[in-house]
Amino acid sequence: MASAYRSVAALLVSVFLLLSGNGLLLTIIPLGARAHGHSEIEIGFLGSAYFVGMLIGAVINPAAVRRSGHARAYTASVALAVIATLGFAVFHQAWAWILFRGVLGFCFAGLYATVESWLQGKSENAVRGRVLAAYSVVQYAGWAVGNQLIGLDEPTSFTLFSGAAALLAAAILPVMITNEDPPERPSSPELPLRWLWRTSPIGVIGVFLIGAANGPFWSLTPIYAAGIGLSSGEVGTFMTMLTIGSALLQIPIGRLSDRTDRRAVLVGLVVATGLIEVFLAAAGPLPRLVLYGVGLAIGSVLATQYYVLVSHVNDRSGPERAVGVAAVLLLAYCVGAIAGPVTAGYAMSKLGPGGLHVHNAVVHAVLAAYVIWRMLAASRPPATVSAAPARSPN
Repeated sequence: MASAYRSVAALLVSVFLLLSGNGLLLTIIPLGARAHGHSEIEIGFLGSAYFVGMLIGAVINPAAVRRSGHARAYTASVALAVIATLGFAVFHQAWAWILFRGVLGFCFAGLYATVESWLQGKSENAVRGRVLAAYSVVQYAGWAVGNQLIGLDEPTSFTLFSGAAALLAAAILPVMITNEDPPERPSSPELPLRWLWRTSPIGVIGVFLIGAANGPFWSLTPIYAAGIGLSSGEVGTFMTMLTIGSALLQIPIGRLSDRTDRRAVLVGLVVATGLIEVFLAAAGPLPRLVLYGVGLAIGSVLATQYYVLVSHVNDRSGPERAVGVAAVLLLAYCVGAIAGPVTAGYAMSKLGPGGLHVHNAVVHAVLAAYVIWRMLAASRPPATVSAAPARSPN
C-alpha cells in the first residue's frame, strides 16, 4: 500500500495546489457574479457553463493524452486554466464570466481525466478504493485551503483571482520534476461508451445522477449560504466545513468499499445524503455552529459517492481502458451537472434558498432507487439456463 502511495505522491501534491486554486474560484466566482449584479439565473448558467466545458473537454482530452502523453496534456490544461482565471479579473460582464467558466470546465475535464487515469494506471483492484480515497482527501484539503483565502479581499478583487492563478500555475511543478514515470500513452482510439454501458450501466446512470446533484451543490451552495443570511466570511467558513467533511470519510469509505460490495456502500451514502438534504430544506434558521456541523456531515457522505462508483466501474475495466473510461464517466457526470445548476437555480427561484436541497433530495432518491433496482436485478437467477451470462452487468 505504501508503494502505491509513493508512486503517485508528486501527482497528489500537484492536485493539492490545483484544487487550492479551484477551491478559491469555486467560491469567489458566484459571489463575485452576485456583487457585479448578475441574476440568479445567470449565476445558474455560470455553473452549467463549467460543465458544458467539462463535457467538451471529456470528449477531446483522450486524444490529447494519446498524442502528447499524460504530463504534457496536464501541463497544457493548467496553462489554459491560468489564462481563463485572469480573465475574470479583467472582464465583468455576465457573458464573459460564463465564457471563462466554460473554459475552466474544459481545462479541468482534461486535468481530472488525466489525473484519474494516471492513478488508475498505478493502482491494482485490491487498493484502488484507498488510492482514489487519498486522491479525494487531497482534493478536498486543497478546496478547504482555497476557501480560507477568500477573507484576504473582496470576491471581485484582482488579488484573489491572481492568487488563484498562481496556485494553478504552481501545480505544474511537482509533475514536471518527479522521477516517477507516468503511465504509457493509451492506445484505444475511441471512448468506450457502448462497452461501458454493457459492462456497468450503474456506472453511467449513477455518475449522471451524481453530477445532477453535485453540480448545483458546489456551484450554488455559496448562493444558498448567502441567501440564509451568512456573511462573505461565514460563507467561506461554511464552504470550508463542507470540504473538511468531504475529506473525513474518504479513507474509511475507500477501505470499506475495497472489502464489500461497492454498490451497497453507495446506497448507504446516497440515503444518508438525502436525509440531511430533507432536514436542511425543512429546517428553519439554524445557529451557525449547528449549520457548520450539518455542513460537515453532508460533505462527508456526499463527496465519497463519486469515487466509490468510479472504483466499482474500474474493477470491471483494465489499465488499457483507463483514459477512455475516465473520460466517459466524466462525460456522463457533466451531462448531469449541466442540467443540475439550471434546474436547481429554478427551484431556488421558486422555493427560496432551500430549493437547492429539495432538488438534490429528489435526485438522490432516484439514484438510490436505481442502484437498488440494479442490484436486485443482478441477483435474480436467469429465466433460462441456456445462454445465461456469467454475471449480470451492474
